[in-house]
Amino acid sequence: MGRRRTKRDAWIHRLFWLGVLGLALWFSFERVVRPTMSSAGYRRVETYRELIVAAAGEAGIDANLLAGVALAESSGRPEAVSSAGALGMFQLMLPTARERAALLRLPEPSRDDLLRDPALNGRLAANYLRWLLRRYSGNAEAALCAYNAGPGRVDGWIRARGSYDAWRAERAGESAVLAYAQKVLHFRDEFAQRAVIVPPPVGPSTAQGAKSQADEAGTAPPQNPKSSRALNSSVDPEPTGPVDPAPDKAQNPALPPPALPTEGGPSEPPKHVDPAPVPSGP
Repeated sequence: MGRRRTKRDAWIHRLFWLGVLGLALWFSFERVVRPTMSSAGYRRVETYRELIVAAAGEAGIDANLLAGVALAESSGRPEAVSSAGALGMFQLMLPTARERAALLRLPEPSRDDLLRDPALNGRLAANYLRWLLRRYSGNAEAALCAYNAGPGRVDGWIRARGSYDAWRAERAGESAVLAYAQKVLHFRDEFAQRAVIVPPPVGPSTAQGAKSQADEAGTAPPQNPKSSRALNSSVDPEPTGPVDPAPDKAQNPALPPPALPTEGGPSEPPKHVDPAPVPSGP
C-alpha cells in the first residue's frame, strides 16, 4: 500500500513540474517568440518599401494600408501560394490579376509573373484595392472584407441585412472576414507608427525647429520659398494610373451600386480569395 502511494505521489510530482514547464514555455512564446516573429514580418514587408509606395502612389491609396495587406496576406513573401490558388505577396487570384492588368493596359500576367515580380503583384493589388475602396465609398473595413471574401459575397451580406453597419453589428466577434479586415487596419496603424513605409512629413513646427538649430550652428542654407511650400504642402497627389471605365456613381455607402446577380443568373467572375479559407457564412 505504501509503495503504491509513493508511486502515485511521484507521478503527481512529475505532472506538477511538467505543468510548470508548460506554463513557462507558453509565457516565453507569448512574450518573446511571438513579438519577434511579428517584428520580423513588419521588417520583411518594409524591405519592399519602394515598390509598395510606388504602387500605392499610382493607385492613390494609403501606402501603409497596402503594406498591411501584404503583411496579412503573405507576411511579405513574394513567392507565397495559398491552397485556394492565391498568388504572390498580395495573394491575388489569377482572374482578378488579369482583370486589373487589362484596366492598367498591361500585358496579361501569368502565374509565374505574379510570383516572380512583386512590383507587378503590388500594382495590380493596389489597383484592385482602390476599386474596392471606391465601390464601398471609402469604407476601408468594408473594402478589406471584400478583398478577403470577394465583393459579391459582401454585397449579398449587405443586401440581406439592409446595410453594412447592420451586418457588421450582427457579425462582430464572429466573422472571420471581419476579423481579417480589422487585422489589416491594425497592421496599417502599426506601419504608420513605425514610419518606415511612409516617413513623417516635414511640418511647419519641425521645419522651424530644424531652421533654428541650423541658425544657431551658423549652417542655415539660403531660403527657398518654392521648396518650402512643396515640403509643407498638404495636398494629396493625384493618382497617376488609368481610371476605371465605369466608376461607381452611387451616393449611398450602405449598398454598393452594381447590381447583384439574381438567383440562377450568371455569377460574378472569380475575385480574390484569402489563403486561409473563410467560413461559408459571413
